[in-house]
This record gives sequence, C-alpha cells and structure tokens, in this order.
Amino acid sequence: MDIEVYKTDVRTKEEASYLVKLLQFVISDCIMNFDTEGYHILKIETNRDIKEMVCGVFNKQGFQCQKM
Repeated sequence: MDIEVYKTDVRTKEEASYLVKLLQFVISDCIMNFDTEGYHILKIETNRDIKEMVCGVFNKQGFQCQKM
C-alpha cells in the first residue's frame, strides 16, 4: 500500500467528515483520514492511482485539492 497526501482547503471537522464519507462511497478500497490540525491535509492508503477520483469529488463539492 502507498500513502497519497493531498493538500486541501477544508476548514472544519464537519466538512472533513462529509468529504471522507463521499470518498469512501466512490473509493471503497482505501483507508483515508484528515489531519486533525486544521483539516488541510488528507492522507489515503491505496494500491492504485486515485488522484483523478479524489480531486473530482473535492471539485464537485466546491473544494480545492492538490496531490503533494
């Protein structure tokens, strides 16, 4: 498993929780969580390329997301 790290503009625990639920629906075979210090960093354990799916979910919800 690889760990992908994304920089986001998520600001609250509620936004982070909502986005993780959406991502888990779209990408169910990954382990993901936000850094609880500001919720700007999302870490995802995956064994495949999921960047387009992750950024697509964020963009559709009005958030910015960039793979680091």
